[in-house]
Amino acid sequence: MEIISKYIDGGKGFDWGRTSEDYAKFRDIYPETFYQRLIEMGLCVKGQRVLDIGTGTGVLPRNLYKYGAEFIGSDISENQIMLARRLSEEANGLFEVENSFIYDAPVTFTRESWHGRMRTCRGIGASSLLAE
Repeated sequence: MEIISKYIDGGKGFDWGRTSEDYAKFRDIYPETFYQRLIEMGLCVKGQRVLDIGTGTGVLPRNLYKYGAEFIGSDISENQIMLARRLSEEANGLFEVENSFIYDAPVTFTRESWHGRMRTCRGIGASSLLAE
């Protein structure tokens, strides 16, 4: 689904679905310490129902599922949801903000993973300019 807004990139269209394969391959970058921090905060644990708005390929639900919460992932891109389902099957078969934090952790990239990550950016692989 192409998204066009005069407030984003001067109205140039973009579609995350165009980058879904690369997104699935290069965007699952969060270190285990990030997930542990969420669990320590009492988030995404057994007995909770979690809505992940803008889930993309389902990185957060897929990595947090083992802690017992029930997840619903929502995304505007049908391709992203399709990959989220596939990756979730391969891996394991609306909230008010009460708590927030800034998480700063070093993330190491190889040349290939950095290039792949950049291809998933709105102005690059998701851009309607490349689809023409």
